[in-house]
Parts: sequence; structure tokens; C-alpha cells
Amino acid sequence: MTSHWDAIVIGAGPAGASAALPMARAGLSVLMIERRRRVGFPVQCAEYIPRILAGEVNAPEAAVAQRVGTLRTFIEGTLAAENEWPGVILNRVVFDRHLAERAVAAGATLWTNCAVSAVEDGAVLVGARRLTAGVIVGADGPLSITARSMDCAHTEFVYGLQVEAPLVAPMQHTEAHFRPEFLAGYGWMFPKGTWANVGVAVARPAAASLPRLLDAFLAGLRERGVVEPGATRARTGGLIPVGGAPARTMRGRRVLAGDAAGQTDPITGSGIPAAIQCGQAAGEAACNDLGAYEEEWRGLLEHSLNRALRHRRTQCAEWNQGSFERLIRRTWIAFPEYYHAQ
Repeated sequence: MTSHWDAIVIGAGPAGASAALPMARAGLSVLMIERRRRVGFPVQCAEYIPRILAGEVNAPEAAVAQRVGTLRTFIEGTLAAENEWPGVILNRVVFDRHLAERAVAAGATLWTNCAVSAVEDGAVLVGARRLTAGVIVGADGPLSITARSMDCAHTEFVYGLQVEAPLVAPMQHTEAHFRPEFLAGYGWMFPKGTWANVGVAVARPAAASLPRLLDAFLAGLRERGVVEPGATRARTGGLIPVGGAPARTMRGRRVLAGDAAGQTDPITGSGIPAAIQCGQAAGEAACNDLGAYEEEWRGLLEHSLNRALRHRRTQCAEWNQGSFERLIRRTWIAFPEYYHAQ
């Protein structure tokens, strides 16, 4: 096996595959290392992409589970806003596989079921084997070992739990639900044909209550007559980094992209479009001027991420401290106040 590569990408999700593609196309020797046996599985994502960001995703038709037209926001069970917010619900297994296969077709090498045990500047350890590289892209998720090696590990998360639930009838809209018990988080229902992704995400102090909160949320959706009383499937959970990006996402020959870089929206939890944009920017910088990556991705995303982070700080400080509806209207993307607040 090759011991030296021009680039090693840790993680073959959207950020990693998007970084590998331009490097492979430029003729660099690129290794993608994926810890999971199958790229994209299990799915730990709500899979919704608003159309305003879908251009960054460019999903093939086979990876689109459903298109939706509006977003409905509920506050304590009452419909508070309905926004024209067209978008797509992805099939992440198909989508992630498509991105990884595209990078491989361009010349990248993919290792799956393979765990990185340590990262150094210019080297990674896979078991007892030390692999060296001109550049290392850490696209290894919220608990990134690459970020830890750069002394910028994430410490602030929301904790999510999701199932697929059978719908009474097909839906053409998505739903976001805010309740005081969903501590600094929210519930969602994103339709996929005859089923929907139904989940809840909360801040750490409420994480132990997630199974109970999700069960109660599902019960409420059944009472509304939108979810069938039958069994759910595909139960999964995960962490979403919501503390913003570290001061630097580069150190020496190591760069971070996607969740590993904290490029996830701290309010919505959306991360796929940013992962693709920033992964691609990292890969292109590695082909030309690696030092340009920091300025490039921050120019694309930092303003909107910082605004979301300020709103998240407000939510955490004021949750259950006054008018709950007023707080959500100030800090959720469906309301004008979100964009006007400083």
C-alpha cells in the first residue's frame, strides 16, 4: 500500500468528497479514509436542503427523495408562520455515495471501514500504519480527530434523535416546531413520500430526555392526524456542532471542512451546503494556495454563521425566561426579526 499521498482526506461525506474531487481532477494522489463500512450509512441527518442553497448541492435526481414548497413554523403547537421555502429532501445514502463515487472516478482512492487513530501535521495513523501527505483535510465530523490535533475541538453541541414515521397523506411542506421543553432546539417533520423524517434536537442539559421528547412529539403529530399510528423505523441520533467555527481552521498542512470546522448553522443545524462549499474550497486551495482557504470560506459563510451564533447565544440565555413566542420570532429564520436583529 502507498505510504505517501499528495493529500489525505479524513471522512468521505459531503465535505470530504467535495475536497477530494478538485484535487483528484488536478492529478494529485488523493486518499479518502472513511470509518464507516458504507459511505452515507447510517443516515444522521434530517436531509432537507432549501432551494436557495440547493445550487451548492447540485444533487442528482436519484438522490432527491421529495421536493417541498413551504416551511411551516409552529410555536407551542400553533402555526406561527408559513414561508415560501422551496427545497428538496435528500436521500443521503444515495447522495453521499454519488459524491464519493464522483471523486473516485476522478482518480481518488477510497478506503472504507477504516479508522484514523491519530493525526499529525503531514501524517495520519491508521492502525499501526503511518501515512504521510502534503495536505490533510479533516472532514471527520463533529468529534473530529483532526480538530483535536489542532487544539480546536468542538465543545458545544445540540443532540438530535430522529425516526422515519409513516404519513397519513403525502405532504408538500416542511415543519419546524418550537416548544419550551425542546431546550434551545426544535422538532422537525420533513416528508419523503409516504414517510417523513421526524426528529427533535436539544441542548445538552435536555439530551437525556430526547427519547421521551421524541415520543411525545410523535404522539402530538398522530393526534393532529398527519402521522399514522404505525411503527416508526430508521431510528438514529447524532451531534450537531453549534458553537461556531474556531479562530483558525488551518494549521500547517492540516485544514478542516464541514462539521469538523464548525461550519454548521448554529440555529438551523443545516450543514450539507456549507460542507460542500467549504470542502470544495479546501480542495481547490490545496491545488493552488492552501493559505487562501481560510479567507475563501469565511468570505462565503462567516457573516451568516456569526449572525446565527448570536441568535443561538440569545436562545441559550433567554430560553424560558420571558415571552417564549417573542424569543422564537427574534431567533428563528422564518421571521423578519431574525434578519433585523443585531
